[in-house]
Amino acid sequence: MFNKVYLVGVGLINASLAKDLKRYQLAKTIIGVGRDSQRLAKAQALDIIDNYQLLQDCNVSDADVIILGVPVGKTGDSLALLKPSLNPRSLLTDVGSTKGNVVQAAEEVFGELPARFVPGHPIAGSEQSGFEYAQEDLFQNRKVILTPTENTDEAAVQDIKKMWLATGAQVEEMTVGQHDAILSATSHLPHMVAYTLVNYLGERDDASSIFNFAAGGFYDFTRIASSDPTMWVDICKANKDRLLESIDGFSNCLNELRSAIDKQDGDVINALLKQAKHLRDASLLK
Repeated sequence: MFNKVYLVGVGLINASLAKDLKRYQLAKTIIGVGRDSQRLAKAQALDIIDNYQLLQDCNVSDADVIILGVPVGKTGDSLALLKPSLNPRSLLTDVGSTKGNVVQAAEEVFGELPARFVPGHPIAGSEQSGFEYAQEDLFQNRKVILTPTENTDEAAVQDIKKMWLATGAQVEEMTVGQHDAILSATSHLPHMVAYTLVNYLGERDDASSIFNFAAGGFYDFTRIASSDPTMWVDICKANKDRLLESIDGFSNCLNELRSAIDKQDGDVINALLKQAKHLRDASLLK
């Protein structure tokens, strides 16, 4: 499908994509681009990438597609380093968890958004980070959201869509604003809740007993609190307004439940819990 693919940032998502590109013969050569030569050399030794370049002096002029997989807060800096050698014919996409700041960074770097730029976000991954945790078929039956801009060429959208479909993913399109609003509620907020719950329990006087006797449900619920904090700081800052809206909405719902418990109002408690059960069970059937 592609002759040369450049992965800018060889973390969990890009490395997992590299495995699929190789497995399904979607790319002849995969080149990793990053700032740490030792890490890149290790990724090459593991056969995740075929070769590598350092970001500060990279040349991507022969790229068929460039996939940006850096922390969203580093998008602008990375694009600025790619810009001197970027071929207008190359496809440019990303795998970031926020889209508004990515599009804004691209506009600031290029002045006008490139026609071959297709912002994207695979809804996949784990609490682990780094190419060491890369998985084949990570995107199988998982959703990938593409958020083309007004400047994006439709042919570029279709090429990126075909790439993701070939990995087994389900591809959806939406606007940048829709993406950031939805993901603030379904991904960003749950991570903040998990981090906060663990912090709250860790600050209690009986913290050692709490963690000692915590059951599987607790560890299932808080698994994502093991995610890379640096990445999530960037996401919080990048999607600030949407995330604050989601936090405020969740706080209101939690206060509603708190009030019902305080009043010992079993009917309200039951109604709230039944509603949640119904909504979750229904969503699993889709």
